[in-house]
Amino acid sequence: MARDGSQLKPPFPELVREMLSKCRLAYLSTVDSAMESSHLSLMRFTYLNDAGDGEVVIMSTNTKTKKFEMLQRQKGVALLVHDFGQNSLSAGLYSITLNGNCRIVENKAKADYYRKMHLAHNPDYPQFIVGEDIAILCIDVTSARICDINDQVTKWNVGEGKP
Repeated sequence: MARDGSQLKPPFPELVREMLSKCRLAYLSTVDSAMESSHLSLMRFTYLNDAGDGEVVIMSTNTKTKKFEMLQRQKGVALLVHDFGQNSLSAGLYSITLNGNCRIVENKAKADYYRKMHLAHNPDYPQFIVGEDIAILCIDVTSARICDINDQVTKWNVGEGKP
């Protein structure tokens, strides 16, 4: 278990770990409560099991975007991950909605480390990861809803441990 502030975080369910390890794309949903609007973005991501932060999802975004402005005001996000790959027995069988809090990584050493890992996982997309105006985002997942092809839903919550 990893420590998140003063809270211990249990590991993700195995299926969540597998999907996050093999997938690279997710839909990121953000909310602007002041404007009563939402925003949806297709994002490249990297799943990491970091010694200090535990299991996290790393993303990056340009600081001159609506998404970045919204994340500065509202930390709650949802991620939808689906395996669209053709080369896997489980391809297309599951969709996972992750809920959590997004942190804009301010610590330069940590941001540089996360950026390096994110680029290694998404080597064909440096234009979205490296640059002066590119911020590194870290999603601390608090819950998950795992839906299979038969519409059977399993729920996981950081406070409850295994689904």
